[in-house]
Amino acid sequence: MLTIEAKLDSNKFLIGDQVKLNLFVTKSKSIKINFPVLTDSLAQGVEIVERNKPDTISKNGDIIKLKQTYLITSFDSGSHTIPRIPFEFLHDTITDTVFTDSILFYVNTLKVDTASKKIYDIKAPFDEPFSLMEILGYIVWGLAGLILIILGIYIYRKFKKKEPLIKIPKKPADSPHVIALRELDALKEKKLWQNNHFKKYHTELTDIIRKYIESRFTIQAMEMTSFEIINSFLNEKYITDQNISELRQLLTLADFVKFAKAQPLPDENDLCIRNAYKFVNETKPSELIVVTNDKELITEEQKGGTNA
Repeated sequence: MLTIEAKLDSNKFLIGDQVKLNLFVTKSKSIKINFPVLTDSLAQGVEIVERNKPDTISKNGDIIKLKQTYLITSFDSGSHTIPRIPFEFLHDTITDTVFTDSILFYVNTLKVDTASKKIYDIKAPFDEPFSLMEILGYIVWGLAGLILIILGIYIYRKFKKKEPLIKIPKKPADSPHVIALRELDALKEKKLWQNNHFKKYHTELTDIIRKYIESRFTIQAMEMTSFEIINSFLNEKYITDQNISELRQLLTLADFVKFAKAQPLPDENDLCIRNAYKFVNETKPSELIVVTNDKELITEEQKGGTNA
């Protein structure tokens, strides 16, 4: 069983008023579902003011009812439509998406009764003498301006001589896979899920993988949903179907833990970090060996394409 519904507290309100948009999910325990992450705006002229976390509002045997509330507002009068909102769910081994109905609402402006109200012109501001604090403020700003001028001259001379402002030895940056493997080792040492910190464990794990994907493949993974990340890899020849399947398992389970308060089994938690290690190791760039003057020079990594 799975039903979803989106409701507004009111379908008519004044411009600038804030109303609640409630998202309801009624489902069987066997179904795992992701609430969508809505940010900034729902549609043109409809802004999100506040977002609450999904919460369980009732349980009746095998049936669970969940709710998430958004506070929205609009500063554009007229009719507006909240589009259909997608929910991703997992039932057995089937992943699919369901949508809410769109919602039509109206934003009205305030009516001004000009007949009964006399309108006065704006009064001019009063002139006041300068206070000691204002004089000190001018002195401080003057000194700050003088310092900026001196600093500008110093920078100009350095630039003209092609000298660095501050000589700091550069340390070569670690490769994305080196950073990811180091962070996975540190996460493993924390033993978070073994101490029932499931949400923290899966949040840190997916953040490590998202940062690795962002650095390795130039994909804005930190700003994408799990579904969007998986889709971005579907046409990449250097990512295998097995890699995608293991990445989907990791991200999907993490979403259920973070948004549906799921408590995975020990084997599932362990499988996630093993899949993370495997994904990094199998998608990291391979090293190139270049022979020059009878000496082997191991370069940094291939920046894209298939592993050699």
